[in-house]
Amino acid sequence: MRLIRAARFAGAAALAAGIYSLLVLRPVYLQSAQISHPQATPETSFWQWELGGWLWLLTIFTWMILLAAMKHYYSPVHRISTNTQSGLTLIAATLLIVGVLVGMNRFGLKGILEGTSPVETIAVTGKFVDYTALMILAAGLLMGGGVTTWICVDMVILNKLPVSWMVPGAVAGVLTFPSPLLLPELRHLLVALPVYCVWCLVLGIRHSLPAAYPDLE
Repeated sequence: MRLIRAARFAGAAALAAGIYSLLVLRPVYLQSAQISHPQATPETSFWQWELGGWLWLLTIFTWMILLAAMKHYYSPVHRISTNTQSGLTLIAATLLIVGVLVGMNRFGLKGILEGTSPVETIAVTGKFVDYTALMILAAGLLMGGGVTTWICVDMVILNKLPVSWMVPGAVAGVLTFPSPLLLPELRHLLVALPVYCVWCLVLGIRHSLPAAYPDLE
């Protein structure tokens, strides 16, 4: 997939997931947290939560494709740095995917435990799922932000892409660094997500990109 097209898909997926999370997932989460009886959560909340999880999985996938397309086109394959970046991207994506999948079971677990466990057990299990998902997501965000920033800086050092094109991506990556310390606080991510979308827009609006090896053309 071409880098420009990958940036467009990545930006659209991130924007959709962000808007959906603010308008749907956040109210659903706050509503469920206020319900004393876990089994009283509306069935619609489950499907709304699941859809949000799939949107974030799509966002992670398109982020991987964006970085892979950029590295495939501009980074020399034989470099140790390139191979390390690929490995870190896969590890970060795996952590993020697992974190999202664990979080998606926040409501599904109640259906599994219903009728077999007391309300208190279900509530404690729900909190454990939340905590586990946040810890895994925090690790994925830290590593994913780090590799994104590294690749953006690398593109500038290699003189492959203009500095102004890479700054938003590097800033978005840096903004995710404090995730292990700040989650479940999301304010830093509410800034990182729009900046990431801006980066995708900067790349996606192009009709052409600089040649990877202009000396050979």
